[in-house]
Amino acid sequence: MRTNSEYNEIPSLSIKKRNEEEIISYPLTCLVRCHGPDPNSERAKYHLLNYTKHGHTTLSASGVSFGIPSDSYNLDTDEDPKHVSLIVIAHANIITPFLNYKSPINEEEIPNRLIPGTGIEVLFDDSELWYPAQLIDIVEARGVMDGVQKLSQKDNETWEIGFSRGLPFADLSTPTGEFSMRNVDIAGLAVLKVVLPRNEWQSKLMDVLLPNAIHPPTQGTRLLLIGSPFGILNPKVFLNSVTHGMLSNVVEGQLNEINLLMTDARVLAGYEGGVAIERHSKRFIGIIMPPLRRKNRHGVEVGLIIPALSIKQTISKYIKSQSKELTESNDEMSRLICEAKRSVVMISVKNTWASGIIVSHSGHIITNAHVLYPILKDEPDITKCFVNVRIDHPYKQWINNVKVIFVSHPCWDIALLKFPDGYDYITRELIVAEIPITSQNLEKAVSVVAIGHSIFEPSINLQPTISQGIISNVAKVNKKPILIQASSSIHNGSSGGLLLSLPPKSRPQFLGVLASNIQLSMNNSNSLLPKNENNTVIHLTLAIPCEALHDINIYLDTEDPHWLHQFEKEDPTATSIWGLEFVPPVYNNFGTAEQHQRNQRALAASKEKEENDKKSGGLFKALFPRALSAKRRERKKLVVINTKEIELQRERERERELINKKKLEYSNIINTRSLSGIIENDERINISTNILYGSKI
Repeated sequence: MRTNSEYNEIPSLSIKKRNEEEIISYPLTCLVRCHGPDPNSERAKYHLLNYTKHGHTTLSASGVSFGIPSDSYNLDTDEDPKHVSLIVIAHANIITPFLNYKSPINEEEIPNRLIPGTGIEVLFDDSELWYPAQLIDIVEARGVMDGVQKLSQKDNETWEIGFSRGLPFADLSTPTGEFSMRNVDIAGLAVLKVVLPRNEWQSKLMDVLLPNAIHPPTQGTRLLLIGSPFGILNPKVFLNSVTHGMLSNVVEGQLNEINLLMTDARVLAGYEGGVAIERHSKRFIGIIMPPLRRKNRHGVEVGLIIPALSIKQTISKYIKSQSKELTESNDEMSRLICEAKRSVVMISVKNTWASGIIVSHSGHIITNAHVLYPILKDEPDITKCFVNVRIDHPYKQWINNVKVIFVSHPCWDIALLKFPDGYDYITRELIVAEIPITSQNLEKAVSVVAIGHSIFEPSINLQPTISQGIISNVAKVNKKPILIQASSSIHNGSSGGLLLSLPPKSRPQFLGVLASNIQLSMNNSNSLLPKNENNTVIHLTLAIPCEALHDINIYLDTEDPHWLHQFEKEDPTATSIWGLEFVPPVYNNFGTAEQHQRNQRALAASKEKEENDKKSGGLFKALFPRALSAKRRERKKLVVINTKEIELQRERERERELINKKKLEYSNIINTRSLSGIIENDERINISTNILYGSKI
């Protein structure tokens, strides 16, 4: 573990902004561009932000200054009354295409020399004055490669870093401890030196921005991200833009040191090298790096931040030491979010995992029904079904043989579990998220957070991931909430997680149970989305509102199973809403009266045919022809001995048909609705989604 003495000061510079009441210091962020000869456009093809003309390519990204160079790197301007030098840190991926390295790429040390004709410039403000920069070194951000490899499991087939495919310097499978040209675009930082006119910049700069102690960040901390996305296109528009997000998770190393931070903020191309600061105190959190993206899953990516402590350890020798006392931030909302996180558990079912919420002091856990379908497919009797549950507080531990109490029909997608006898003490260590009778904050634009386990498999031992958003819409039937739509980003593994409201002047409230997001599939050749890929919309979250779970509250008080069976009743409206069924448009005044009557007759005939197919098994035969033919062969092989045996045989057939019907029902749901994370035999993560239903996380 890190001691408090290790979280020492990191010097920096800032632009001073004065207010009547206080002075707020922002990091001195900038736009960095690197350009050089590129006759065959080889240096441009792997970078989204590039400008190539007449065999010359320019790339751009963000950067941030961390103070005056140390004496060994400041010999030329230390005594110069007209100039001042600054150290600027940028992500290495903007520099590596122009490094003078040997080919083919191997484990050689990374050169700090550029090919002839290469230039680096830095833009701090909209004055359009680009200042030349000198490349001092390319260094490894400590712990970052270990954190990325922990998340990706060194799997280049499933994961990739950055905004373009096939980056030559972003190999996830390099040996532990290696830092070379093979992985420099993952964990590399470029150290630049910029010389500025002293008379123009001295009055704008402060010695120190950051606390003299870098405290470990807390999940749920609200962030501001400052960078220059698409800056090369138009610096006046994009220079030093600000977006917001939340610190969603922390990736720890073997000694519990923080290797990597995760954020739910959307990291656009060009933001890499920018900074993340705490929204409330403006405390420095870290440097933005390129996101980790899932291959063949358009839109599935994870924003990453290099922690402040790693930055300090990496660049301390390049910067002159300074000191200043700043108070530590005290974000009450992040503390309350972390407290609510203790009610979320991980559920392991065969080779899948998902989330659940502890809802009673007796150890009841609510989750989604689709989470349990893999075991119900083989064993429809829920009294014989057990799962494993992991709690994360006060320490990580797995609890085996957790009982399955109830699994609803797909309409509501609700299931109830319970810890085995003798584990009541666990709920005293955790937080119980009691289901409210009414939701006072169930309105559009209310701030929310989604808390659930992530796309990364359980062996990585991450805490539940936190993502912020707002309520986008609430679908209601007879004025009763049926579905909550929120803008939080969620991934596979979040099924059964917690949707929490963040009202401005009161404590967070349990709003609903996370259930799904959606996926788009475009067959149109003119579509902007990639073809033959699962285009998951991770920023559209669907949740089951607590007001729809009122009967579970009654069951928890009475333990009368009658109240759970209310969720087994067919509800066509709820099924239509949760199935995201397409509603054909109705045209009141379209065509002649004769055409309208003809359309009505065709619609009635179609409905009649559907009803007849259902009665005759035609629909069943169309969906499951193999199962039906197998049953027919079984019937032909029946041997009739006597009347009593015929009756017994019929009874056994009815039981088998009932069991097979349940198995097929679960199989059908599994095939049409994606589950949580899935581990294949080669231990790679695979996410299945579906275009017809809200794709299950």
